[in-house]
Amino acid sequence: MKSKIILSSLVLLVFSLLAGGSSKGDEEAVVTIIIVVVVGVIIIAIITSVVQSRNKKKRLQMIEKDEQDSSDFNRSVSIGDDRCKLYFDTAKKRVMIMQITTDDITKKYIDNFEYPDKSLARYKDGIYYVYEPTSRRLLSGNYGSYVITEIESLEGVNKSDLSTKDPISPSFKQLRTKYYSSMTTESRNIYVLLDEHHGLVAVAEQGKLRYAFNYINVERLPKKVGLESTITVKGAGNYLFAMDSFFKMLVIIGKNMHRSFNYSDIIEVSYIENGDTMFTKSTGRTIGGAIVGGVLMGGAGAVVGGLSGDTKKKKEVKNMDVKILLRSTEETSCVLHFMESSSPLNSKDASFNARYEEFLKNANTAKDLLSVIIDDAKQTATQAVTQPVAPQSSSVADELAKLAKLKVDGILTEEEFQAQKAKLLG
Repeated sequence: MKSKIILSSLVLLVFSLLAGGSSKGDEEAVVTIIIVVVVGVIIIAIITSVVQSRNKKKRLQMIEKDEQDSSDFNRSVSIGDDRCKLYFDTAKKRVMIMQITTDDITKKYIDNFEYPDKSLARYKDGIYYVYEPTSRRLLSGNYGSYVITEIESLEGVNKSDLSTKDPISPSFKQLRTKYYSSMTTESRNIYVLLDEHHGLVAVAEQGKLRYAFNYINVERLPKKVGLESTITVKGAGNYLFAMDSFFKMLVIIGKNMHRSFNYSDIIEVSYIENGDTMFTKSTGRTIGGAIVGGVLMGGAGAVVGGLSGDTKKKKEVKNMDVKILLRSTEETSCVLHFMESSSPLNSKDASFNARYEEFLKNANTAKDLLSVIIDDAKQTATQAVTQPVAPQSSSVADELAKLAKLKVDGILTEEEFQAQKAKLLG
């Protein structure tokens, strides 16, 4: 309370001096006002820092005293800071959540919750997530509240069905989104839980579970065995790409979206700027700028000239998108937006090159990942039709029909189709 009074008094003093100085009407008064304002800001900053440091020290002393006075809870495993601490009694399978203020300590207890390991217990700035994989429960919360979410309602997922399967350790990935507004840069921390053992993806933010879903049909889960993860995770701007090389599945997590695709469902990727397509790669062809994104990452000049040959001539950039064309009539495409700004980029602005470079680099990362996925799907399809086929499993006519479909879908070129056809006909 004292610190608030001091800060309020300083603010009133500054405004009083400003009001008084404005009536003098000379340069001396203006300089005096500026000096007073600067000194006032410095004083406020120093007082705030001192108060925060004093409060932190007091909270840490309270925590230390509480730990010494209490012996009924094993506190050897914990996460948190001086404002909020989570203790895990691994023997009793119990959690104690401690909220600390300069006046008091509040404790809450959770029973029958097993501590997983450090990688599945995350804490940052008063927000925490702890995932118990055996029961698929997520403990999440902030300074003042917590909730345990049982991720049990996902269609087809049953704990007992997978109990004999080798578990693959889950993992938390952090997606830090960024958006430029007129005056500030807005950022958000999104946590993505990947549980391959259950084919599960969960997305949490601000201490709450936002949503969870299965990225793979659970009937296919037992086919993946072993302890090694087959998921690769890459960030591209405000998107996180999770690619499962075993099931050939792609999951895209964004600020307000998520999508899951089979590799074979993706037939084309395009980079579009201001409505103009600068690059296209499909199952049958590549048109536009360089295929390898690394070539475009050689500094501002290289990036600005990267995908588009006439970028330097543009005065304004309104949108920068990566479009994914899908093999589906229900959802024909998915568009990822990399123009992470509330207003267009104008080449007259000093920040143009830096912002454009950042956005284009993110778009290139997404484009390259999707290009690799297209090549992977094409290679998988080609290998499938070139493998020897037992006479009793299918006829030559059936195999020719499959080849024809792959050609129509654009997975096989005319030359590849003719080569495989010749092999079948002997």
